Amino acid sequence: MEISKITSPDDWSYFAKGAANILFKYNGPNDYLRHKLLRVRLLKQEDQYISTCELYDFIELKCKHLFPQQIIDIQLIVLTTDFVNQLDSKGNQLMLKERYGLLIPNILDGDYEKQVLSKNCTLYYDSNSSTTNISTNSDTNKIDSVIFEIKPKWLYDNVSSNYCRTCSYNQLRQYPRHYCPLDFLYKRTIDTGLDDLFKPIAPNILENIENSNKIPLKKLFRNFLNNPENVFQKLKQYQRINSKNDLIKNLSSPSDVSSNLSLVMTLRDVGLFIKFEKYNPNNNVHNSQNNVNNLIVLEDGKFVVSCNIYDLDLKSKLKYKHWLDVESKLQGIYNSSNDDWKYCVSYNEATDADFSRDLANETVDPSSNNEEMEVDIGI
Repeated sequence: MEISKITSPDDWSYFAKGAANILFKYNGPNDYLRHKLLRVRLLKQEDQYISTCELYDFIELKCKHLFPQQIIDIQLIVLTTDFVNQLDSKGNQLMLKERYGLLIPNILDGDYEKQVLSKNCTLYYDSNSSTTNISTNSDTNKIDSVIFEIKPKWLYDNVSSNYCRTCSYNQLRQYPRHYCPLDFLYKRTIDTGLDDLFKPIAPNILENIENSNKIPLKKLFRNFLNNPENVFQKLKQYQRINSKNDLIKNLSSPSDVSSNLSLVMTLRDVGLFIKFEKYNPNNNVHNSQNNVNNLIVLEDGKFVVSCNIYDLDLKSKLKYKHWLDVESKLQGIYNSSNDDWKYCVSYNEATDADFSRDLANETVDPSSNNEEMEVDIGI
């Protein structure tokens, strides 16, 4: 589909940007494009550039079967140079030679307020009623939907270091501590992880969500994490390195970066939208087949908890030098001590293995994973 035949650049406004892409939000009258975002590539050096077609094939062929219900729908569309040139990119340089873009759903479509909790975590809550929810409520304090946007980064069984790879990297970048994503992997540490995750939320916002609007947010999140098939467990499963050739320490040229390592490094940098909604019997989406397994019934009511994965960007093989450089800088942090950072959870096979082994399709082999971490993070 050629986008210029159904819409004009004036129908799109700047929404957000990352390191490689820029997003535009649709504001025009076309029902098909309503609630959609247009993703266009930012200008990159030729040797580091991965085309949109290559990226699309990577997601469809390498990623979607791993997370069939959670990867957001994407549609490949044809761009023209004139169309891209006329987009209001807020001064960002676009890859004008790129002939394709992606249409993706706008998970944040609606009237959402947000609170940035940390570098890789943001809380959104609808300040009226999201346009994706069917509701006639007009009270501006009415909240029917809450979303956590999280980048969980590296998920694995930490066996011997004081700090995991993600927390070590955050210290390297001098970010303040928020939470450790490894706490979400084990039943014994889920509450600790949630307490840390929720700590920066403004008390009045949490009060409005949980008490005034009767959305038991922490309880719903705990329920989500206690499911052994949850997205954190799946990401951990598919981030595993099973060949020594794929360990970062062993890379010496772009040709050493295998397709499996490219996939793993992509999964170590994905973003998640975890959405908590009050169930609405008049909402066709809530009643769809896709949400059969997302319905949660508590004494507080009936809710829909869903998760979408985004930012599945295929990594350039030339990034191997960057990966090596980062790991070199982290060596002095993994087993350091920092009064502002409590130690990360250490994997205990006796207490933690059963939860991991509940995964339906694969049993986690701790000895294999331990060998990976011994080399991969330089311990």
